Amino acid sequence: MKFFVYAALTALPFVAFSAQSITLTQPSYTHVSASYTDGNRTQSGIFLDAEYELDHQFFVTGTYQNSRYRTGGNSFRESVIDLGLGRYFTIADGLTWDLSASVGRYAQSGNVFGSGSNFHTLNTGFRNRFEAFETRVGYRYIKYEGMAKQHGLVASGWYYFTPQMSVGVTFSDVYSQSTWGFGARILF
Repeated sequence: MKFFVYAALTALPFVAFSAQSITLTQPSYTHVSASYTDGNRTQSGIFLDAEYELDHQFFVTGTYQNSRYRTGGNSFRESVIDLGLGRYFTIADGLTWDLSASVGRYAQSGNVFGSGSNFHTLNTGFRNRFEAFETRVGYRYIKYEGMAKQHGLVASGWYYFTPQMSVGVTFSDVYSQSTWGFGARILF
């Protein structure tokens, strides 16, 4: 699995993508990103994230995560999918504040549509675009059906080596443990 992630990240700059004209002064709300995640060496997986900007500063968002956990010599999988709608507000040149809500499904298996629990989220955060860098710091609240609520900090930093392509790191401290990720993002 690690070989596949590294091969895809290595080949990514050589693949040609058609893209709209992209301003380098505002954060992006139209992208697809993929990250390899790791949490305290007991959890690893793949995290996919997509956003698409609609008219009037609204955007749709979707995420998918598939992870493997190791505990006491045992291993199990979990998967998460969620879809949402958000709105952002321009605070200053290169700085936005966004709000979003989503609904999703959590399953303690590799099949997100197997037995599991539905949930909803509320999210807010600030994005800052300066030259070839984009950062985000935010807060995520999750309420599962029949389970305890979760909340915490999310953050990311992206370096754009072309106007449409970047590499970056992600951090999440929401699901009862800290998780780091490294990945690539494509703007379209």
